[in-house]
Amino acid sequence: MKSDAAQLMRVAEEVLKYFYVKGARSVKVGYDFGEDRSFVAVSTKDILLSNSDEDYLRRVFAGPVQPEIANYYGTLAGRRRDSLEMELVGTMAELEDIHNEEGLGVVVVLSRREMEYRSARKK
Repeated sequence: MKSDAAQLMRVAEEVLKYFYVKGARSVKVGYDFGEDRSFVAVSTKDILLSNSDEDYLRRVFAGPVQPEIANYYGTLAGRRRDSLEMELVGTMAELEDIHNEEGLGVVVVLSRREMEYRSARKK
């Protein structure tokens, strides 16, 4: 398994935990593992995020992915059950979209470019 795929799974797990803390009890997670970029969508119809919660997610995933830091944080993420580690996983994926709409719930779509693809593109 590519390390980038494993890290994207850790990111999804943390978003799932975030939704659970906010009150979601039915959450769907879907992956699309591509050649150069992989995506994960985490969705729930159980909750709507407040404006501040939505802004928080946008802020956490706002920065560019930093591969060296992401690799280190990827080893730390997911180890604690009692607290969120969103700031850690925020360095590991890019926010593609957030839908937060009455009747539809919340959908967060994140992506991560494959390390092998990044390395090949630099040459």
